[in-house]
Amino acid sequence: MIKIITDSTAYITEEYLKEHDIKVIPLRVLFENEEFEEGLPGTFGPFFEKFEKSKSFPKTSQPSLLEFIDAYNKVIDDGNEAIVFTISSVLSGTNSVANLAKDQCKDPSKITVIDSKNACQTTWGFIMETVDMIKQGKTREEIVSQLEKLQEKSAICFVPDTLEYLKRGGRIGKISATLGSLFQIKPILMFKKGNLGCEKRTLGISKAISELIAMIPQNIKRLFLVHISNSKFFEVLKEKIKGKFNVPTFEGEVGPVVASHIGPAIGVAWTC
Repeated sequence: MIKIITDSTAYITEEYLKEHDIKVIPLRVLFENEEFEEGLPGTFGPFFEKFEKSKSFPKTSQPSLLEFIDAYNKVIDDGNEAIVFTISSVLSGTNSVANLAKDQCKDPSKITVIDSKNACQTTWGFIMETVDMIKQGKTREEIVSQLEKLQEKSAICFVPDTLEYLKRGGRIGKISATLGSLFQIKPILMFKKGNLGCEKRTLGISKAISELIAMIPQNIKRLFLVHISNSKFFEVLKEKIKGKFNVPTFEGEVGPVVASHIGPAIGVAWTC
């Protein structure tokens, strides 16, 4: 049987993980002299309460090599094989650790490690597709081939509430952040094909949400509406997008690792 392993940045609900027996390897966060595992959606509240008030900037780190090796060996000992999903290798060293662990596990031939070339709920969309293909009896090779096609057109986009966190993380300069705040400039950030970049800049949150929705392709298979730190604009996004896409639609929460780069935000993710 093919088992699924993922890192915590897919932000899959506990209910879905249990239903499909998916193993999560958590990334770690260092914040205000405390180090902790990222956890699952529904557990992020205490972190975000501190995060939005603090001047400290979180640091993140990939899981340990041993965590991946132990997870692989458990799958192998049970007579199974595994497909492993990680956050984009451009954003984290997690994929490298996952591949190194594969080389050191009991039977590397039973393990396939996939660089999602993405993050967050887009990866969850890939996993949903994988669950369906496993039920159809497809092999690991067939599943990987299909996922490579999905990666080409799937993405996740965010509109940050503020430019402050992008400034703190060094992704934009202090002057750009100040001018952006003064003129209510809202960037639309996109994770696609391994990279995080600014796709558009708009004036005001209303225009930004409209542009965000307009960026979603019409031929998508799944749609996710997501938020970081209960953004005050999430309800506006849900209302504006209502009825525009006749596909399975899910709501999701993004955790501390990605929030450390973006800050409070709303977003949309899709798989094609």
